[in-house]
Amino acid sequence: MPCYSRLFALAALTALANVATAQKSPDRSQFVVKKGKDTVAIEIFSRDGATLTSEIYQSNGVRTQYTADLRPDSTIRHVEMTRQGRQGGAGTISVTFGDSIVSAAFSAGGDSEKFEFAPHGKTTPFLAVSFALAEQIVFASHLAVGKSAKIIAVRLGAGDSTTLTLDRFHRDSVSLTMADLQLKVALSPAGEVIGGKHLGQDWLVERKPMSAKP
Repeated sequence: MPCYSRLFALAALTALANVATAQKSPDRSQFVVKKGKDTVAIEIFSRDGATLTSEIYQSNGVRTQYTADLRPDSTIRHVEMTRQGRQGGAGTISVTFGDSIVSAAFSAGGDSEKFEFAPHGKTTPFLAVSFALAEQIVFASHLAVGKSAKIIAVRLGAGDSTTLTLDRFHRDSVSLTMADLQLKVALSPAGEVIGGKHLGQDWLVERKPMSAKP
């Protein structure tokens, strides 16, 4: 990418994030994802007792928004996600996590598809670029130090499912691992994700107050 194009893309990314910040309530937080000195993505999110809402602005032009309905135990009952590509085309996915059946519906470019399956064990939505969602998965696991758990992850970006292993290997650290991905996140004393790393992509993530610049 020519230098001026990269600068334009990052400027647009920051501008979109600033607009979203101005329009939302002050209780929102953000994750800034970087690779070296380059900003890969900014995730702006909020969580109350029943809902997790996130907007993700990536430097490659992709924009993602999702809303997840939460159960009292912090697991996710339902998620609706819209992703707009760099060329402007958009796709949506809706997934309901029932007690015995997971139902999903996809639509993009005028085409739609539905499927459902009966998982063997607990299930959760997963999106590699969303550290707010990774944080929610950690909340829902209730893992003690030294313990691990396996969950069926419905990957919102890939449109498939796979086994996700969580390992609370330290009081303030958790790893999230699947066949082709590993995240390591650092936790605050309250259990919130304050930073982390996507090992395969060499991304570093940092939680920042909304007033902070990327």
